[in-house]
Amino acid sequence: MIFPTKGLFMKNTKLYFSLAMAIGMCAGHAISADTPSVLNNYPDAIAHPDELFMQQVASRMFNSLTQEEKIIIAKADGIGSENFDLEAFNFEFERNEDIPLDITAQEYSKMVISDELAKRLTDQQWNIINSIIESIDSGIVVPQLCFSPDTDTEYAYAVNQLLELPLQTRFQQNARWSSTATDGGGLSQGTPTTITYSYVPDGTFVPNLGIGLGSGNSALFAWLNGIYGSPATWQNLFTRVFDRWAELTGLSYVYEPNDDGSNLNGGSGQLGVRGDVRIAAFDFQNDGNGGVLAYNNFPQDGDMVFDAFDTFYNNTTSDSLRFRNVTAHEHGHGLGMLHVCPAVGEKLMEPFISTAYDGPQLDDILNGIRHYGDIAEPNDNIAQATDLGTLPVGGFVNMNNVGVDDNSDDDFYRITLSEPSRVNFGVTPNADEYLQGTQTQACNTGTLTDYNSIQNLRIVVQDSGGNTLVTVNETGTGSGETLIFDAQTAGDYYFVIDGATSINNVQRYLLSALITDIPFLVPTIAADAPVSIAPGVPNEFDVTIDPREDTVVPGTENLFVSINGSAFTSSPLTFNGGDSYTATIPSADCDDTVEFYVEAEGDVGGTITFPEDGASAPLTAFVGEVLITLDDDFETNMGWTVSGPVSGTASGEWERGVPAGDADRGDPSTDADGSGQAYLTGNAAGNTDVDGGETILTSPVFELADNPEAMVSYSRWYDNTGSGTGGSPGADIFTVEISNNNGGSWQTLETVGPSTPQSSGGWFNVEFRVADFVAVTDQVRIRFIADDAGTGSVIEAAVDAVLVSGQSCEDPMVDECPADFTGEGDLNFFDISAFLTAFNSQDPSADFTGDGTFNFFDVSAFLTAFNAGCP
Repeated sequence: MIFPTKGLFMKNTKLYFSLAMAIGMCAGHAISADTPSVLNNYPDAIAHPDELFMQQVASRMFNSLTQEEKIIIAKADGIGSENFDLEAFNFEFERNEDIPLDITAQEYSKMVISDELAKRLTDQQWNIINSIIESIDSGIVVPQLCFSPDTDTEYAYAVNQLLELPLQTRFQQNARWSSTATDGGGLSQGTPTTITYSYVPDGTFVPNLGIGLGSGNSALFAWLNGIYGSPATWQNLFTRVFDRWAELTGLSYVYEPNDDGSNLNGGSGQLGVRGDVRIAAFDFQNDGNGGVLAYNNFPQDGDMVFDAFDTFYNNTTSDSLRFRNVTAHEHGHGLGMLHVCPAVGEKLMEPFISTAYDGPQLDDILNGIRHYGDIAEPNDNIAQATDLGTLPVGGFVNMNNVGVDDNSDDDFYRITLSEPSRVNFGVTPNADEYLQGTQTQACNTGTLTDYNSIQNLRIVVQDSGGNTLVTVNETGTGSGETLIFDAQTAGDYYFVIDGATSINNVQRYLLSALITDIPFLVPTIAADAPVSIAPGVPNEFDVTIDPREDTVVPGTENLFVSINGSAFTSSPLTFNGGDSYTATIPSADCDDTVEFYVEAEGDVGGTITFPEDGASAPLTAFVGEVLITLDDDFETNMGWTVSGPVSGTASGEWERGVPAGDADRGDPSTDADGSGQAYLTGNAAGNTDVDGGETILTSPVFELADNPEAMVSYSRWYDNTGSGTGGSPGADIFTVEISNNNGGSWQTLETVGPSTPQSSGGWFNVEFRVADFVAVTDQVRIRFIADDAGTGSVIEAAVDAVLVSGQSCEDPMVDECPADFTGEGDLNFFDISAFLTAFNSQDPSADFTGDGTFNFFDVSAFLTAFNAGCP
C-alpha cells in the first residue's frame, strides 16, 4: 500500500476549513443549519459548543461529497496534492442529495497517513492499520486502543482517526451504556448506572476484532499471577480502579464472581453468568513490547483486553500506577469516552498512558458526570432528595464533586432542622479552565475552556409540599450563590440547585450549609407606599409595623417627607390598632419631587426604617396620575404585525404563543411575566431558529402627543451563542427601533449583541423615555428585529410584557374663600362652627397648614382666612 502526499486535509485545519466551504458552495450545495449530523443537537460532550462547526468540518468534510467527487479526489492523490485541480473540481459536478454520504476507511486513510509516516511504519504496524481499514469497511465494530508513552505520536493519531471514522463523533464523548444486567434498559444521559464486571477464566477465547492484534485464549490469571503472586492481589487493583470511578460519578460497580467462559465480545452481561464488563488478556500479535497496551470496546460491549506479558506492566512501582492507569483509561473507553488532547500528563483519557497522575482527573470526571450523573444521583425531585442529615445549630455539611449534568438537571438536597434555625447555604462552581480538544496528530493543542462558566447556578428553597419559599440567583455564570434562610419551624427543607442557561452541558459545583441561631427578631416595617399622589391634597397610605420579638417604642412611629430636596420633616403615624398605622403625605403640587420614608424604634433593635436605608435611599412618588397607553402581555392580539423575508416557524418567524421549544437551542422555556404567552421566533421544538435574514415584529400605533413623558418598557430574550452554518456564534445582533411617523423612518432604541452578557439567553427588562429618541407624537411605533445575517448562527429571540406609560398632572383650582366652610359665599358664625367640628374630627379640610397634623397653627390659619373675607 502506497500513500500519496496528503496536502492540507489534517495538517492545516483552518486552511482546509476555507477549502471545504469553497467545495460545498461552488459545487452547488450550501451547508445548511438544518444539517442534523452537524448542527441540530449539541453532542453528549464535555467540550464547549463554540468548537462545534470548525472541528466537525475539519475532520468530516470529505464525507459530505458525492461519490463522483470522492473519486476525483482519490484519483488526484488527495486534496492539497500537486495533482489536485481545485478550480476544475469546483465546476465539474453538482451536488446530488440522493447519493449516500459515505467514505471508506481506505479512502480516509489517504487523508491521515503522510508519506513520511508511511515510510517509517513497520510491517507489524502496517498489519494493524490494514486490519483496521478492512474491518471498518466491512462494517465491523472495532475497539479503542491504548498506547504506551513511547509510541510514535503520528502513528497513534492515524490509528485513532481511523477508529473514530465510523463513529461520526464530535468532541470527547461517544454513546454511554443504555442497559446493564442490573438496571435493565432505558438508561440515558445523566442516569446513574450499575455495571457488573467479571474475570474470564484462562482459556476463554478472545476473538479477532479486526484491529491487527489477532486472537487467542485468555491468559489473564497466568500472566497477572506471575507478577503479583495471587488473584487476590491483582483483583484488588481492579476493584480500586472501579471504586474510584464510583467515587467520582453516578456509577456503581458490582463484582460478578461467575464468568461462563463464553467467547469474549459476545453476549451481554447476565447476573449470575457473566459481567457487563469482562476482563481478559492475551499476547497481542504484530505488537511486541510497548505499542498497544490494551484495547476496550465502547458500550454496549465494554470488554477489556490487555496485552499479556508486555514488559511495560512489570514495573509495579507507585502501587502499580502503570497498571491502574491503563485499567482506568481503558474502562473510560468502556464508559463511552474518547481520547482528549493535548497530551500533557493532566487527563486520564489522553491517548498515551502517563504516571503523572493517578486515575481520573478533572476532564475525565466532568466526562463521567455528564454521562452518568454525580455521586448524589438520583436526586431529581423531592422524593429522591439527597439527605444531608438532621442538623442542629452549629451543624455543618458540604459536598464536592457533584454537578448538574445539563441545563435541565435539578438537584434536590434535604436538610432536617431540629429547631428553628438560620441556614447559610452556598454553592459555587468547582471546575477549572484548561486546554482540551479532540485528538490531533501532535496532540499538543486544544481549546481553552472555562468549565466554571457553563451554568448560571441557582438555589431554590422548597417546603415538603414543593412550595417555593425563596430563590437566589444574584450572580452570573461562573460565580457562586449564597442564600441565608431563616426557618421559623423545625422540619424538612429542600434546597434545589440547577443551571439557568441554555447550554446543554455539565457544571460541577461545591455546596455547603452552616446552621446558626436565628438572630433576635427586631421589628419590621411594611407599607403600601404609593408611586403617584394626587396634587393639592394630602395622600394617605397603609403601614404595618410588626414588633416580632421586640417592642415598638410608643411615639417613634413617624413618616419623614422631603419636597423638592428640602430637609426631611416628620409627622406621626395614625395608630389604627394592632400592627396597623396610616401615614399621610402632605399636599404637593405638580412638578414637585416627593421623597419619603417611615421610621420606628424597637426597644432592643433600635431605629428601623422603610425602606431599609431611610433618608439615604427614600421612596419617591410622582405627583399626578400614571397614564397607560398599552399594557400587553400578549394573551390577546392587540394589533402587532410580522414582516421580513423570514417565513414560517421552521425559519424562525415571529409568532405569538406559549413557549413550545425545549430550551436546548437557546430558546426560552417560559414567558417573562408568567401570563403564559409571548412573541417568539419560530415557536416550536427543534431547529426553528431564525434563518435566511430578518424577521420583524412591529407594534400598533401609540398616540402619545398628550403624554410628553411617555416611557416604553418590555422584557426581551436573545441568544446567538449556538453555531450554525458557517460556525459564527456571537456574530449577529438583535435590534429594537422606534418611529414617530408611523414607520416612515426609524431610530435605534437599543442593540443587543453581538457578544454581550445579555446575548446568551435570559429574560431582561428594559425601559426608555420616548422623548430621548424621537419627538413625541400620535404616530409612535416600536419594532423588534431578529436577524441571521452573514455567516450562519443559531438565533433565538422573544419579547413579552410591553408597557407604554406616562405621567399627567393638573393642579387643583385654588379655593379663593377657604374659610367658607358652609359654602354659602359669605362668612359667619356657622363657618366657624363647621371648621371647629372638622378640626375636632381631624378632617383633612381643617388641615389649613397642609402638614398632616391638627394644632394651633391650623386654627390660626383659618382665622386669618376668615378675617380676610371672601372676594
